[in-house]
Amino acid sequence: MDMNKKDIVIGIIILAILALAIYFWQAKKPKLSVPEETVPTSTEETYETKFNVTIPDDVEKAQLNDVVDGTSSALATRKYDKGIFMHSVLADLPELEGKDFYEGWLVRGKLGDEDFDFISTGKMKIAKGGWVLNFDSSSDYSDYEGVVITLEKVFDKNPEEHILEGSF
Repeated sequence: MDMNKKDIVIGIIILAILALAIYFWQAKKPKLSVPEETVPTSTEETYETKFNVTIPDDVEKAQLNDVVDGTSSALATRKYDKGIFMHSVLADLPELEGKDFYEGWLVRGKLGDEDFDFISTGKMKIAKGGWVLNFDSSSDYSDYEGVVITLEKVFDKNPEEHILEGSF
């Protein structure tokens, strides 16, 4: 073989060795995978996924925001149909210790207004994914626009520490 052909063969062998080295080096790198789980596109979908529920399209919805430290949130719904007022809250709240509990409230008007009023919608219950409140009544509370979740020590008719607030 003359010098030119010999150089070409050596060059091909070197390229093959480099290609194999790069291939094996890449094969040892950990592969990044894209999660197959879809990320919810809205707050509503987040709560539906977290609580494994479907929120009907025909209910009014309100986002409740944390007024303490910004780490909690909730989605409230309401509907008045065929003489029944239905109200629910799905909340992402911290677990509680001792006898403290979360309580829901519906609020009409603003503090100091002539028509200001509020009613308790009951204690929240721990559920898979967070906290849940369901309230049904034969009275129509559709004019109660505000929703408040409080941290309570005593189950009475007086709201204590506001944790979440929002309105329809």
